Amino acid sequence: MDIRKEVERLIKDCGTADLALLIKETGAYIIDDVELPKSTLGITVRSDNEIAMMVSPQLKSPKRDFVLAHELGHNILHPGQSTTFFRRFSAGLQVPKIEAEANRFAFYLLLSNLDINESFNKYDFVKSYGLPEELARFVSV
Repeated sequence: MDIRKEVERLIKDCGTADLALLIKETGAYIIDDVELPKSTLGITVRSDNEIAMMVSPQLKSPKRDFVLAHELGHNILHPGQSTTFFRRFSAGLQVPKIEAEANRFAFYLLLSNLDINESFNKYDFVKSYGLPEELARFVSV
């Protein structure tokens, strides 16, 4: 699966790279007032043809945006599967395949409007989102 092409297709089909609009266009909605376990930053739940993206109310942007983009990745790449986002950032190097794919989706989506170059690279981007540097491994530029 070419995740970068999936992101490009979504942006083209919806006519925007705006995260909130993409979530709405895909038929999902955000719930951010439910307490989640401390080890869960976000989760996508499907029930009765409804798609809810729950995100920890403690998260602030831009990290919140990354979590929502990650959950949107699950919605697009893994329909029918409800998975939690990161058991914790320090869950170790063994990230399940679908979590790695959702990470890549989130990065490609959030990076879609940026010019990554020598003066601003993927490590700078990860740091600007308040994410651990090791998450940069999910992006190939």
